[in-house]
Amino acid sequence: MTNYYFVGVILPELQMGIPPEITFNEFIVLLRDNLNSNDLTLTHVIRRYYDLENFRSHWKEDPLDPYGNLDDTNLEEVLLIPELLPNYAQKFLEKYESTEARLRYFSDLISAYFREEAAQSKGFLKEYLLFERKLRLIQTAFRAKYLNRDLLEELQFENPEESFIQHLISQKDSGKFELPHGFEQLNSIFEKNYTAPIDLHKALCEFRFQKIADLIGDQVFTIDRILGYMVQLILVERWESLDQEKGNRLVDQYITSQV
Repeated sequence: MTNYYFVGVILPELQMGIPPEITFNEFIVLLRDNLNSNDLTLTHVIRRYYDLENFRSHWKEDPLDPYGNLDDTNLEEVLLIPELLPNYAQKFLEKYESTEARLRYFSDLISAYFREEAAQSKGFLKEYLLFERKLRLIQTAFRAKYLNRDLLEELQFENPEESFIQHLISQKDSGKFELPHGFEQLNSIFEKNYTAPIDLHKALCEFRFQKIADLIGDQVFTIDRILGYMVQLILVERWESLDQEKGNRLVDQYITSQV
């Protein structure tokens, strides 16, 4: 494993609620100048999630997120030439040909992203993808219960034989939502903030930020630390960009979407 001493030393400390001393664009330039090709490819996996989200934004004619690998031109190109995309994304585009269907079943693509990318990853990247997938599924299940939605439909693209999914499905008729091991802290976060969109978003950001710190541990010079830093930097920048209107729109979109 390559040690990145220069990058490890130069990266400033990140803290939620405090503007970062390095922008995401500056961070990416630093990585391009210092990481070997294999490790740089790992950063693309994290950023690919935002590419997929930008597909949805493109289909809805909304502004694109700045954290993906693809700019406007490249994004349109890969949608026209799906062979440039991972196999699971190609299959999604082939399965759902209309924009209406792609938007309606977008959760199929996100489910495939976490499943396929985690299966091919190791170390921090694998642990992060597994954590993020579970967190999102818990949010989906909690939201379904809160809004009286059909949980089986919400989780239709997940494996019903998986113990984690079985646990979530078992909660649909229970009086109280029992969270899986390791996510118990979300109970108070949901109960306290669910009717306050910005507060909920920020509480979940802080939860994610701390979990990433736990996954990184005391590593300083490894690619795992750099990948974790990328995720944390995105969280910090997004926190700083929030205002009341954006926050309400962000969480309202989460509440009304199937992702």
